[in-house]
Amino acid sequence: MPKRESGDYVHHVPNSDSQSAPPQYTWIEAIWMTILSVSYLLGWCINVSIIVEKFNAEEPVSDRGFYVFYFLLPHIAAGLKNLQYYHRETEVDEEEGGPMGWLMVTLFFPFSPLYRIIRSWKFGLAEKDDWENGVRYVDEMVTTGVLRLFDVFLGDLPTLTLLVRDDVWSRSEDWSNLMAPNTEDIPCGGLCDPVVPSSIDSWTVVRMFILLSKMAQGVTLYIVMIKRLHRLQHPNRYSHLRSKVHRQGRLNIFATLLLYFAHLFFICSRILGYSLMIQSYGAWVYLVAGLRWVIHTLWHLFTLLTTRSITAARSISSLTMGGVWLIALTNEDGGRQLGRFILYYGISLVETLTCVFLWNGAMKGSGDYFAYKGTWATVVTFAAGTMLHATYYALLHPGTPSLSIEGLSCCSADHRDSDESDNDDGKDNAYN
Repeated sequence: MPKRESGDYVHHVPNSDSQSAPPQYTWIEAIWMTILSVSYLLGWCINVSIIVEKFNAEEPVSDRGFYVFYFLLPHIAAGLKNLQYYHRETEVDEEEGGPMGWLMVTLFFPFSPLYRIIRSWKFGLAEKDDWENGVRYVDEMVTTGVLRLFDVFLGDLPTLTLLVRDDVWSRSEDWSNLMAPNTEDIPCGGLCDPVVPSSIDSWTVVRMFILLSKMAQGVTLYIVMIKRLHRLQHPNRYSHLRSKVHRQGRLNIFATLLLYFAHLFFICSRILGYSLMIQSYGAWVYLVAGLRWVIHTLWHLFTLLTTRSITAARSISSLTMGGVWLIALTNEDGGRQLGRFILYYGISLVETLTCVFLWNGAMKGSGDYFAYKGTWATVVTFAAGTMLHATYYALLHPGTPSLSIEGLSCCSADHRDSDESDNDDGKDNAYN
């Protein structure tokens, strides 16, 4: 199989052989992929139902056109990216391409992650006949993870932010009646069971949780699979690890769930913070999120400068990863992670405090039901996500992390991330 490397995302055949390569597709992967497929399709349907509801509401929702925009944007972006990937594959693989292949890619344009999941299943099931199909399974899942990132940070994040604004903060009176009914206007006072009508139903909450869970799954998928691909590409760096599972970069079920919940709470805190801003200050939320996007983009560019040359494709990659880092820290090249972790959560903490302080200033003296509850919900979910993420790195990360001065190198990538350093054993790879 030929080596495949792009200027923005790396996809190439790992340095393994049939004797040393363990099975990549197992029953756990089959369950995981089933959950991802159902979650993706369910999220797609929920987004459509939200658009229909907002446009058919008796009282028109402000900025409802943004729901349509943030539904179309990620699918178009992911579809175009998938076409780019497929074009590259046809140039290096004789089995790819042809009228039927291009027809399938075109038909699946609005569902490009699902198209990649189907291809992953095909290669995974064929691994028993040829071990290289297991390698291609991991490669396809990384591609799926990249496309899901477009779906997450271009679609689900702004959609959920608007949804929380419209269905939570803007309906504080309905939530107040639901949680603590006012019995003063009821004939029997507090002596009977008051039935206070409320427009809040369980589906209002369930659909927000499903979209939030979809976001956490998407980020977790990308991080888990890129770690496995990176270790397959550079097996010598991890040969010192005793466990075969750790050398593969695999996570057990408990570690995967912990990483998922860490992202779930952290992403929830981002959505709450941004929705507080957009509820109280409107378009100023773009200044807060945009400033953090710029910081992370510059950080990512500087990381590339210390290890590689800057190209147009890699500059676009930095813009993309700057957006992804709004909701999750990823480290697609490996390298030391402890310093990145501290710096990333420090920047996120500043953003969180900015959002809640501005919200408190806007809500001061309003008597709104969520005046203080919104602040506490944002801070608590941020703290929970940070603690869960720290626990994962401290106890369950497959790289057996250790605290060291070298691990605090946070503003540039570890120079072992470059392709010329495969012979390094990686023993000082703290928090990789």
